[in-house]
Amino acid sequence: MVLGAGLAGLSLAARLARAPSGPRVVVVEPRTAYQDDRSWCFWQPEQHELSHLVSHRWTTWSFSDAAGSAVRHQVPELFYQYIRGIDFYASAQADIAQSPRVDLRLGVRAEMVSAVPDGVRVETSAGTLLARQVIDTRPRPAAAMLYQSFVGVEFECGGQHPFDPTEVTLMGSLATDEQGLSFVYALPLGPNRAIVEWTRFGTAPIKRELLAGELDHVLSGLGLNDVRRVRTEGGVLAMGLGRQTVPEIPGVVLAGNAGGALRAASGYGFLRIQRWAQMCTDRLLAGQEAVGHPEEPWLRRTFDRIFLQAVRAHPERTAEYFLALARGVPPATLVRFLSDGARASDYAKIILSLPWSPFIAQVAAPTVFTSASAAQAIPVATPTATTGSGETQ
Repeated sequence: MVLGAGLAGLSLAARLARAPSGPRVVVVEPRTAYQDDRSWCFWQPEQHELSHLVSHRWTTWSFSDAAGSAVRHQVPELFYQYIRGIDFYASAQADIAQSPRVDLRLGVRAEMVSAVPDGVRVETSAGTLLARQVIDTRPRPAAAMLYQSFVGVEFECGGQHPFDPTEVTLMGSLATDEQGLSFVYALPLGPNRAIVEWTRFGTAPIKRELLAGELDHVLSGLGLNDVRRVRTEGGVLAMGLGRQTVPEIPGVVLAGNAGGALRAASGYGFLRIQRWAQMCTDRLLAGQEAVGHPEEPWLRRTFDRIFLQAVRAHPERTAEYFLALARGVPPATLVRFLSDGARASDYAKIILSLPWSPFIAQVAAPTVFTSASAAQAIPVATPTATTGSGETQ
């Protein structure tokens, strides 16, 4: 049984559904229908297993500071790619609908989960279900080192928008204030259509309505007051999770964001979830137990901890850190780092690009988390006029 049919749950269920044989799987999800409520981006060659879902690709991505000075990157034969949430949802649902073994039950909320002899009992809003094992992908509050809060809008404008249609700016107008890092992220989808997101890093989530007000100010500064808003998206990504406080239940595996899907230092998770879903599918088809996300390698886990600790300890310097990476690290190295493919030599180049003192101070420092209960949404000030664009979820 799979609890939750978001990105992780659907990725697993669709793979199991496409297999010619395998276990019977029930997937329960509280929403009754899917909306075009999010987007996922990542670096890949042009052709890959989900390339049929990619609606846009770019060869160039950039970073810029508050003054508009930009650094542009390219890697031969590597593209920054965009999948619309609604396209992914529709594709996964179509795969599941073709399988007699995988049953997606929308409008059903999982409630009490408990171990019973030879399996797991799940109390749901539609009654009791029994399973040999459960993969729980539901979101849940968790202590984290930092929170990435963002809100965005996809729009159309009568004339041409100010973004280069051939370029994504991952982190634009990078700036810091008393609340920490802020930047703009934009995906130009054509000469008069784009997605623009406003993002903040901080030790606590920021209320969506406050970010939305800041985004309005950003759009106004870009001359985009009168655009037609097609849809909105937003969320909060917990970066660098603390130890889970929920008790372990025999037969239950945690997956998805609450199970460690997100990369601590960046918030990227789409490809990580796809790799986990394939690994878990292979095990289930072989008659083995399901597994959660693999543990982070020591080097990556240690670097991410030190990086997030330095950001948390000196939020006023965070823009400096990211701009140093953009200016001082070769593009292929930086993409490998963001995509979990960094080598030891890549980490050496990254370390050499950063100011040493704030990071050395965190090597032996204890890890600091904001507990889920203490992570109250905080107010923010109105940003100054902004240019550029920047980042991805």
